[in-house]
Amino acid sequence: MNARALALAAVCLGALTLACPSEPERPAPKQADPPAKRAEAEAGDAEADEAESAESDTGDALSGDAAHVIPFADRTSMGYLLLLPQSRERPELPSRAFLQGLVQQRFPKRRRDGELDLLITLIETEPHATDFGTLDIDSLAAEAGDSGGSPAAAAEARERVFDLIGLHLELVHLGVGEDTTIPASALTDPVLTRALSPEQRDSLPGRSWALLLRADYRNQFGVRGLRLHQTLVRVVAEHFDALIHDPDTLETLDLETFEAKRLRASAGNIADQIAIVPFPDPKREGGLRLSTRGMRRFGCVDLELDGLDADPRQLQLASDLLAGLALVLAKDAEVDPSGFAVEVNEVIDVHGRDLRQSYSQQDYEPPLCTGCPGVAQVHLVERAPEDHDPRGHVVARVVAPRERSDAPTYDHPQWIRETLTGMFGPPPANE
Repeated sequence: MNARALALAAVCLGALTLACPSEPERPAPKQADPPAKRAEAEAGDAEADEAESAESDTGDALSGDAAHVIPFADRTSMGYLLLLPQSRERPELPSRAFLQGLVQQRFPKRRRDGELDLLITLIETEPHATDFGTLDIDSLAAEAGDSGGSPAAAAEARERVFDLIGLHLELVHLGVGEDTTIPASALTDPVLTRALSPEQRDSLPGRSWALLLRADYRNQFGVRGLRLHQTLVRVVAEHFDALIHDPDTLETLDLETFEAKRLRASAGNIADQIAIVPFPDPKREGGLRLSTRGMRRFGCVDLELDGLDADPRQLQLASDLLAGLALVLAKDAEVDPSGFAVEVNEVIDVHGRDLRQSYSQQDYEPPLCTGCPGVAQVHLVERAPEDHDPRGHVVARVVAPRERSDAPTYDHPQWIRETLTGMFGPPPANE
């Protein structure tokens, strides 16, 4: 693996992110038959547990054909823990007005900027469970009357911020032992804390309080809710001299690293947002599998590619393939305003350009083969939950399209080798 990747024995092999324009040639995500009911898979109280409110409620692991139907969430959330400096006294929870003031002070020349105005709106909004299709028009009309506008103007204003559901604020005592909020191993792991200086790493045991900032949003406008939320996290972390913990990837970052990894509106830098973690493959002695962490923030299931060898080159290329696939899914997960549920396509095309775009903000170029097909066709199937999975989040296996993977003679490791060869070329002759 190159210097960009993490060691095989480490917790994370890579990272990813997005917010990209759609591509006309890519097949549109499949729409489910019943309209206006996508919230059943991911509705509920925004005050509920973050893991439960962040994705589709698929329940127990599915089997048969049902396992092959993977819905995108119509609403999701992302929470960051801002680890506050050591203090003898309990910190105060900042008010929403205080956070709005921090943002306005940080960007004094952008007070009329549309996105800054949206961030101010997000900060002041308590999380709610109202879908635009079920808004009380009479209530909107009353609001419009109070402000001198028309009901249509009120509805238009609400639609403008439909993707921004609200912001949750909470002061969290991190605890110790079994009651700890962050696993102790995550704060001592040299890979998960690799962005910190020795002094910052030494300060972690004393940072016993954290400010939880969790934004609830819909995947629209290049995951605008996540981008705005990351702007807020940067501003607040800078003010409080806080370190930033990502509960999905378990990484703890300093402000400079968080800024470098932030989701950009057009870059498609998915590789900065998710981690790819190696695990033993129970199906093959000595084999490995790679699983993503962090797809929840896009309203997507996490991904797992098994059937891999303990070979650094194959693991790097498989990681690159997952990076491109994650980008495709994050684009396709854009919420359909018509009210139709959106599902993952049965066959997903991953192109070489998706891999390049996923890594666009990193000093790394996937080793794509010039004369190769440069496209991989994959299918997702939900697997049974495992103890190491992100809490309450569905994980789907990456396999060949069903016409091949459903066959009794399906050889998954062989399909992986063929797929990687079609994207990156054959392995060197000495391998």
